[in-house]
Amino acid sequence: MSTKTSGKTWSWAPELNTGVNVIDDEHQELLQLIYQAHLLVEEGTSTSLLLEHARNLIVCTASYFYREERIMQVVNHPALEPIVSAQAKIMQDLQHNFNTRPFNNKSIGEFIDLLKESLVAHIQLEKKNFSAFSDNFNDKIKTVLSRVEPLITANTVNIYIVDDEQPHVDLMVEMISIAGLSATGFTSAKIFVDQPIANTDIVLLDLNMPDMDGIEVMRTLYNKGCMPTYILVSGFDERVLNSAKQFANAKNILVAKKLSKPINTRDFIHYISQLHIETRLQLIKNCTPKKPISSAKKNLSLEQLKTAIHENQLVLFYQPKLDMKSGKLVGFEALVRLQHPELGLIFPDQFIAMAEKNNLISDLTYEVFRLATLDYLTFRAADINPVISINISAQDLLDLSMPERFAALASANDIPPEAITIELTETAILQSVSDSLDILNRLRMKGFSLSIDDFGTGYSSLVQLYQAPFTELKIDQHFVMRILDDEEALSIVKICILLAKELKMTSVAEGIESQDIWDKLEQLGCDLAQGYLISKPVPIDVCCEWVAQLP
Repeated sequence: MSTKTSGKTWSWAPELNTGVNVIDDEHQELLQLIYQAHLLVEEGTSTSLLLEHARNLIVCTASYFYREERIMQVVNHPALEPIVSAQAKIMQDLQHNFNTRPFNNKSIGEFIDLLKESLVAHIQLEKKNFSAFSDNFNDKIKTVLSRVEPLITANTVNIYIVDDEQPHVDLMVEMISIAGLSATGFTSAKIFVDQPIANTDIVLLDLNMPDMDGIEVMRTLYNKGCMPTYILVSGFDERVLNSAKQFANAKNILVAKKLSKPINTRDFIHYISQLHIETRLQLIKNCTPKKPISSAKKNLSLEQLKTAIHENQLVLFYQPKLDMKSGKLVGFEALVRLQHPELGLIFPDQFIAMAEKNNLISDLTYEVFRLATLDYLTFRAADINPVISINISAQDLLDLSMPERFAALASANDIPPEAITIELTETAILQSVSDSLDILNRLRMKGFSLSIDDFGTGYSSLVQLYQAPFTELKIDQHFVMRILDDEEALSIVKICILLAKELKMTSVAEGIESQDIWDKLEQLGCDLAQGYLISKPVPIDVCCEWVAQLP
């Protein structure tokens, strides 16, 4: 990709200037790139070249957004959070639109126009957000931008094909070229593993090869510290493909997709284009310094945790659940954070284990329940009547007084127990089955709903469903996120949904991050949805504003 633009652009482009030179230079550079692509469409340039330019524009737009976010962080802009949310929505829509449209000149030209319109609308909003800032910010902004990925990146993502059958290598190279990309083929795995493969590369790897099989290739590169992204290909047993992916997962080797021969040409051309974009976008994220959320990972002490629990330093963030048929709000999962006055916002992975180890978890859980009841009153005052899900720990199932304490707290705040769901993982029950069933049955008899979380990841799932009075089954996101390209994950999700229906339980899919996954789950008959596609966890005030904007 060229690192310089022609300088030509639309006559109206200068009207989008904010008055801050550095920011305006970014606008104009990106608009010049779009204008060049627009001219290529008018000239009737080849489809493969247009595809290359369209992908470059998506990546440059993402780079522009990351740079914009960094600027807003440094100047402490009050509109940072809504702008970042708007950026994410634009990128999601652009990628989905590009990945699902036909690859021909007319269609790609329409996409470039769509990208231009989306970006212009965003810049007009940015103009408003930066109108109060003077050109005095230029030096500060220049310093910030010099430390992040350039707007026009020179990152290279190489594609390799490793297959012992030359005709198949030639076919894959041709399909990749149709997508406007290039690839290098190898019919010898032993020669391939001696090449300088980068972690940013994509490798289409046949599993069943005579001199060195695909598993050996992955292991050999892994032992060299080389971790490219793999697409596993095989004409062998489908379960071998799945098992090979599990091997890769165990070593944190990224397998983006599994393909069985013969490969669907059209689907593959679209997929390799999509993966190439996603890999380049990940490079931008990895190269862009983020404002640290918390510096407390190694600093939070036991005394600070005790103080936080007893001096109102715990706060709850809420992630919504929607009914998949109607799209209406059903409730929220309450997720605890620790807002330390000096260390900032601390996530639960940094203090839950400490609480469990030091017998503080009962007090922490009670404080979370107390905060949730108070927040429920805030929701009710905003004319929102949700079901709030609260997570409990395995150690909480040893506290025989917990059902009565929870019931008393709900009653004191005039909150119906059916408005609260208690979530716990199946592995939590195993630590003390008799005490667990004692507490779970008493919670249920007091009117609280019970949810079994991360279903399918333990070893006695069916036993837990049989023994305990659960009302909700949450399908683990490990399976949900893979249902579009992993047949076995899809089968497990299908079985979970069917099992929930047979046991008269509500099925909840967590970890939904794309509309395609939502559509598939809706087709399968899942009841409730939760995930970043809907909303990330947010504070209660943001949550109420989000609900107010629902149709």
